Amino acid sequence: MSISAKELAQKLNISAATVSMVLNRKPGISEKTRNLVLDAAREYGYDFSKKWDTAEEKGSILYVIYKKHGTVVADTPFFSQLTEGIEQACKGKGFELQITYFYENKDIGAQIQELSEKNCQGILLLGTEMDVEYFQPFTRLKVPMVVLDTYFEELDCDSVLINNVQGAYLATNYLIDKGLGEIGYLRSSYPIGNFEERADGYYKALRHHDLPTSHPYVHRLTPSMEGAYTDMSEILRDKPPVAPAYFADNDLIAAGAMRAFKEFGYKIPEDISIVGFDDTPICDFLEPPLTTMEVPKKRLGELAVLRLLQKLAGETKVMIKTEVSVKLHERKSVKG
Repeated sequence: MSISAKELAQKLNISAATVSMVLNRKPGISEKTRNLVLDAAREYGYDFSKKWDTAEEKGSILYVIYKKHGTVVADTPFFSQLTEGIEQACKGKGFELQITYFYENKDIGAQIQELSEKNCQGILLLGTEMDVEYFQPFTRLKVPMVVLDTYFEELDCDSVLINNVQGAYLATNYLIDKGLGEIGYLRSSYPIGNFEERADGYYKALRHHDLPTSHPYVHRLTPSMEGAYTDMSEILRDKPPVAPAYFADNDLIAAGAMRAFKEFGYKIPEDISIVGFDDTPICDFLEPPLTTMEVPKKRLGELAVLRLLQKLAGETKVMIKTEVSVKLHERKSVKG
């Protein structure tokens, strides 16, 4: 007669919840505890067929969410939809998805060691907040890997990300074509790769139209709604020159800046037009609703999984950079 999970927990003198998480292959359990439970389960004859199905035959994929400061990679609709796309793709291909967090301000070596001990076939690394020098320890992990939402020119690795240059270029070009005059930039004060590429797209559009790239309308703002509102309010208290239109690095920056502009007496879009980036649900609830660049977030996650599965199958040894195109979603925040 096989042992139950509850009985196993009693024998090991640990919580039933911990045993359940191990037997259901959930993240958040140390490798030492996981091995203890699995070894005991085998010893006492636990019936694994009740828990593990065909996904066991293919194995699991580890989704590592890298956090430097957490201001950008936070519990937002953007990353929720991205994760949903990853989960759906893994499930559809018969792989279990494990999710874990990696913190830059904690012991890097210890965290890498813990990742190396996890039983997974491949890794998806969300590198949105990652700098290139912190990627090097991940090369010690001897499993196929795909980096998601960033790209490092210096490294030979597979990456799946947004076409940030294209998106910022299209947004800025749209404002220029509206004949709104000088186009300002609500730029992130956090220099992550995505935002640096969006800066490239913004300035590329200005150069294409022979417009000056040096002007007083670039405002560095925290890339969160509350942070952008606070920063923009501080700027406006000094009564600086204000552009008739702005491209913002993301929707949260745009939303915070819009609130500050309105509190200082500016009307949107009559006085100031704004275009954001990401097309998160908040865009529909702003007043006026925000015109933004639409990112296929679920598809981004799906493509990362599919690329990793190609690597697992040994279909190619060539490293590939995949960029997902974006498109304009017009609402009411731009004049005319």
